[in-house]
Amino acid sequence: MKTPHPTADFRHSTQHGFVLIVALILLLVLTILGLAAAQSTSLQERMAGNTRSRDMAFQAAEAGLRAAESCLNSGSALCANFSANANGTYLFNPGAPTPPATNTTPLWQVPGFWSTAGNVLSYSAVTGSSLQYVAAPPEFIIEQMPPIAVPGGNLGTQQYGGGSPTIQLYRITALGTGGDSTATAMLQSVYQP
Repeated sequence: MKTPHPTADFRHSTQHGFVLIVALILLLVLTILGLAAAQSTSLQERMAGNTRSRDMAFQAAEAGLRAAESCLNSGSALCANFSANANGTYLFNPGAPTPPATNTTPLWQVPGFWSTAGNVLSYSAVTGSSLQYVAAPPEFIIEQMPPIAVPGGNLGTQQYGGGSPTIQLYRITALGTGGDSTATAMLQSVYQP
């Protein structure tokens, strides 16, 4: 009778342990790759969400500009009282709405201006409707700029039988909010009705 070789069993038993170690190392590498892919996907989703919210804020600010233009064209009482310097309509003043008059901060940059009640016009108040999917309706202010003369005219002479220039410009500043309150966009235009 033949006896088995003692080294054959020894080699066979060490291979089982080595395969287990290699399998565990491969499993660890695959886990790390899977976690990295999941983290990358999560980051890309957040970036896409932030971009969408920023775009929504920009579009809301554009809607605010168009609502202000429409309000000026319609002759609405909401957009007509510039001498009061309140409620979203202001006479052009390079300074802040409160004394001292030497302050040269534009209205839209005054701290707390947009959050103070009665300073701005709301998209909803002017149009009677609201925008979907934004955290807050757009808000805007309209500043009546100093009158300018027609091309070739002179502010110092009477034109067409009257003493006032014929071109009136308005500066509109709109603030839009995106899908959440962290994304905002401010747009400004100069408009002639």
